[in-house]
Amino acid sequence: MYKCEGCGTLSKRKLCDRCFRIRNYNEYEKVSLNDCDIDKLLDDINKDDLTVLVIDLLNIPKTIDKIKNKLNSNVILALTKFDLMPTNNELRYIKYFTSLGIDFIDAFCISSKNNHNIDELYNSIKKNYNKHNVYFVGYTNAGKSSLINKLIYNYSDIDMQITTSPMPNTTLSNINIKINDINLIDTPGLIYGKKTDIANSILKKLHKSKKIKPITYQIKRKQYILIENIIELEIEDNDIIIYVPSNLNVERFYKESNFLDNLNYDDIKVNKVSDIVIPEIGFIKVMKKGNVKIKTECEVFLRKNLI
Repeated sequence: MYKCEGCGTLSKRKLCDRCFRIRNYNEYEKVSLNDCDIDKLLDDINKDDLTVLVIDLLNIPKTIDKIKNKLNSNVILALTKFDLMPTNNELRYIKYFTSLGIDFIDAFCISSKNNHNIDELYNSIKKNYNKHNVYFVGYTNAGKSSLINKLIYNYSDIDMQITTSPMPNTTLSNINIKINDINLIDTPGLIYGKKTDIANSILKKLHKSKKIKPITYQIKRKQYILIENIIELEIEDNDIIIYVPSNLNVERFYKESNFLDNLNYDDIKVNKVSDIVIPEIGFIKVMKKGNVKIKTECEVFLRKNLI
């Protein structure tokens, strides 16, 4: 038996059938890990290991405290998909995570696609590496495997590639990679508290995202905002800015749509400028105090504004 170089699962070949189908035929298969797997994964990281905590800037998790409380202080923060963000204020993003109480020895805004800050991240890993393991940890679809593939391509001659896809949990088990005597470990993506079954077609759109173009609405009388037929807002007398990938469909209506009739609205009370976050999709900045009604099967939560 081999350990698949693409996802880490046991296989009869060096590349399992699932990874082969993903790479050659774009056939995606969803696989779920449970919370017990995640707790064990974090418990396996000891105080001597260096951790690269990978977080998608568009998709900062509500349960980030769960990671923060499990990890040691030897953390490098890698804020991925920086190329998608509408503003280039790197210091602002890094300070945001400082305000959340996350301890780190270094932090970088990263774009694996554009090779942005990859050298700086690699140099920081070399500087802080203490002959133990370097774990790459993050929530599913945060870009861990893409980042490691970029490090492999830039700094080694090894002939391997970790499988990436729009589907959650593409990496199923730890994958060890040796780059110039540094032992990197890609780990399975951590899972959000509520597992939402987002359609494959939307996941593929998210995977092919371009730079976000914020959509601003100044709303007086009651209006409805529909995002990709999976999220509907009812809002009045407020200003909002929508930060979702530009290839997602956003429409405004003056009466309730019939796309989500099977769902009820949830009330979100906003007391100051805040973000309403829809994990895996994006966030909506609400500019004024008031109530916002939202209808969706996705988990939503309120946080301090990022931008």
